[in-house]
Amino acid sequence: MHLITANPRYAQQTDAGQLTRSLLLEPRSTVNVKPNLQIIADDVKCSHGAAISDLEESQLFYFRARGIDLETARKALVFSFGAEVISQLPYTSIRKKIETRIKCLLDPREAVL
Repeated sequence: MHLITANPRYAQQTDAGQLTRSLLLEPRSTVNVKPNLQIIADDVKCSHGAAISDLEESQLFYFRARGIDLETARKALVFSFGAEVISQLPYTSIRKKIETRIKCLLDPREAVL
């Protein structure tokens, strides 16, 4: 995140945050995260962080304890991982298209002919 303006005084009292969340689903997958904040004002609050993980066993257990098979549980958790971002899209039609596409990627049987 870069707080760059024509005049640094306009950036005063900015409260900015940068967070990267990555979900690693394959055993040999990797992610490289490099937070970068350029602060050009002296009265700002800025933070950054990163969270990288696979699906948690406790999350999978929750589904399995309710009779949901492991594959379905993983698909639901992967879909919900991106749902937070998708839900913030301003246009319902675009949001629904992206949700449908992700569902198709997770389960090709979901594809609409």
